[in-house]
Amino acid sequence: MGEFDRIIEFAIRTDVELYTAMPTGWRKITGSMTAPRGSTWIYNGKSYFSGQRKTALLVEKECLK
Repeated sequence: MGEFDRIIEFAIRTDVELYTAMPTGWRKITGSMTAPRGSTWIYNGKSYFSGQRKTALLVEKECLK
């Protein structure tokens, strides 16, 4: 099983959105160590305390080849 397949499996199992390109206004979560290899956690730029924050996984380009 390849890295991309493992990322998809992780996203399905944990009910997380998966992106292949960074959405406008979103940012990487620095210091996060729980993303599967070949992906990065991202968030929509909203404060954690606002109640509007959303997180997702961004697949790195090397995994898409």
